[in-house]
Amino acid sequence: MPAASDDFLMLPVDLLRAGLFIHLDLGWMSHPFPRGRFRLGGSDEIDTLRRLGVREVRVQRSMSDAQALLDACSEWQHTKDDAQRDAPAVPAARTPEKTPEKTTAAASPLAVAAGAPNPLLDTFRNDGAQRRLRAQLQSQRDSLAHSERVHAQATRGWQSVMRDAVSRPQQAHQAAAALANGLCDELLGDPDTTVRVIGEAAGTAQSQHALNVTVLSLLLGRSLGLEGAALQDLAMGALLHDVGKLLLPDHLRNADASNPALLLRECREHVAQGVRLGMAMGLDAEVLRVIGQHHEWHDGSGLPQGLSGAAISLPARVVGLVNRYDRLCNPPAGEPMRTPHEAQAHLFAHQRAQIDPVVLAAFIKLLGVYPPGSIVQLSDDRLALVVAVHPARPLRPTVRIHDPRVAPEDTPLLHLNDQPALGIRRSLHPQHLPRTVVDTLSPRGRIHCYFAHDLEPARARAAQVA
Repeated sequence: MPAASDDFLMLPVDLLRAGLFIHLDLGWMSHPFPRGRFRLGGSDEIDTLRRLGVREVRVQRSMSDAQALLDACSEWQHTKDDAQRDAPAVPAARTPEKTPEKTTAAASPLAVAAGAPNPLLDTFRNDGAQRRLRAQLQSQRDSLAHSERVHAQATRGWQSVMRDAVSRPQQAHQAAAALANGLCDELLGDPDTTVRVIGEAAGTAQSQHALNVTVLSLLLGRSLGLEGAALQDLAMGALLHDVGKLLLPDHLRNADASNPALLLRECREHVAQGVRLGMAMGLDAEVLRVIGQHHEWHDGSGLPQGLSGAAISLPARVVGLVNRYDRLCNPPAGEPMRTPHEAQAHLFAHQRAQIDPVVLAAFIKLLGVYPPGSIVQLSDDRLALVVAVHPARPLRPTVRIHDPRVAPEDTPLLHLNDQPALGIRRSLHPQHLPRTVVDTLSPRGRIHCYFAHDLEPARARAAQVA
């Protein structure tokens, strides 16, 4: 679909900078570039344009880096202001009268593109775009801070439950129920709730695993139609699915991944001990089934009873899948780490027979092909971190673009749902990227997920409701 005419503006070559997406109005034999439309990568390309005698270039706003566009237009405005301030005064009697048509025609080429008014530059004249950018960045920071703050509270709640589970089981039950209820409210309180990757996560690897499994299980359970008490039981089961590890000896709790026999014993023992602790806590039967069945598999190859198909409760099938996914992304010491994209692909390619196909299909639809935490290459070759995926638009996630000139917290998020011409080309592993790129995108050694609210522009949320 061709871009709208007001998506373009004419910029003098001297104002160009890396990150702007330009269209050359030259024949393909009249310039040395591979394509006539491309994103400027540096000063060499700009110098080539000067040598070609090009004075102005069409810039496409929607395909350009926001910060580069902001800097270029701000510089243009300062240049114009300086020129007006330094111009010699003209006696009023000799100033020719200008008609509205002449005023428009005499305006800078930046003010008109393809014969259409340019609303972007109008906003720059009154600093509106800068205010909107600052507001957008502040909204992003507020949303992330809220997710990290509530995640930290949930982590403390889970740690409190674990401290009391053995010595004060009834009190642990009450605390777990309160935490599960709070997480369900967090999910259901906003119909636009999505899943995001958060940068900082409090607690231990065990608490982070429990929260990851619970958040993703609730989102998956909701997509499968669970609600009310069933969703509450799912949250309780997910939070407590590994509670039996509290009663394991150290050599089992920290079983070496290279010892399959020890891992098998650890699996059997922590499930059995978890059911025992759950009964002491007075947990409902459905919650106990999640704890007792989250290592059972659809084809009957799981533990401890070898159950299959519908004999495994739906909440247990949900938690079992998400538990396996998080272990692939955030493995114990000694096991290889996979990116979220690789983990999902591994489940589908190698373990599909062990997973309920309905649950697996819903999980892939929920997170999309590139789950939060994935580093991707966009169709215009830029690198980005997938920050969030909306269940209604799994193939059009929200990403943070790699820009070495801008701190991650100062980089506006890009909603691919608002960029029809832009997509994802492939997923990349951090090990295959320069250290500087990984540090700028800031993916952590572990992937932490939590609920997110108000990440998308208001117009996108309104369109989804409609």
